[in-house]
Amino acid sequence: MTGSIKIAIAGPQTGSTAEHGADLEIGVRQAVRDINASGGVNGKRLEAWDYDDAGEPKQAVAVANKIVNEGRWKFVVGHMASATAALAADIYDGEGIIMITPGATGPEPTDRGYKLIFRTIGLDSTQGPADGNSFDKDPENKEIVEALKTHGIDPSRPYIFRAYAAVQVIAEGIKAAGSEDTERVADAIHNGKFKTVIGTLSFDGKGDLRV
Repeated sequence: MTGSIKIAIAGPQTGSTAEHGADLEIGVRQAVRDINASGGVNGKRLEAWDYDDAGEPKQAVAVANKIVNEGRWKFVVGHMASATAALAADIYDGEGIIMITPGATGPEPTDRGYKLIFRTIGLDSTQGPADGNSFDKDPENKEIVEALKTHGIDPSRPYIFRAYAAVQVIAEGIKAAGSEDTERVADAIHNGKFKTVIGTLSFDGKGDLRV
C-alpha cells in the first residue's frame, strides 16, 4: 500500500468524560488495524491521530481549528458530546472536513443543514439501529471482540463499536466515491447503505441515521 488516508480522532482524553474518549480511540484504532490488514482503502493505509477536547466546548473549538490549520485531515471521528460536536461541526463543514460523531445524541450537530456532518448513534428522540450496547454479542463481531479482549479491553463499553462503524462508513464512502474529495464522499455516504459492526446504516439528508 502506498500513501495514507488520515483520520483525526477528536474527543475527551482528559476530564470527566475521558472514558468516552477512551472508547472512541479504541474503536477507531481497532477499525484502522482491521481495515489496513484487509488491504486498506483504494490501495492506501488508514492513519489516525488523537486530539484531546477534554469534553469542553472551548477546547473542542480549539481542537477543530488546530485540525483545520494543520491542513492534513479530511476526516474526523468525534466529538463525543452534543455541545462539543455542534461547535466543531460549524468549523469542519465550512472547511470541507467530514465529521462523524459516534457519541453525540442531541440534535444540535446535524440540525444546521450541513452536508459533511454525520453520526453513528441515534438521536435522543429516536430508537435508531445503533441504539443499545449489545454489538459485542453479535456473532459477526466475534473476531473484533476477541481482539479487544486480547488487549484487556471490555468489548461491551458503550461507544467502541459506534466509533469502529464511523471508520467503516468513511472507508466505504471513499470507495463508493472513488475519491477522497469530501464533497463526493459525503454524497456517497448520503446515498449509500453501509454494512457495519452495528448493522446496515444509511443516512438522511441531515446526516442522522435513518430509522
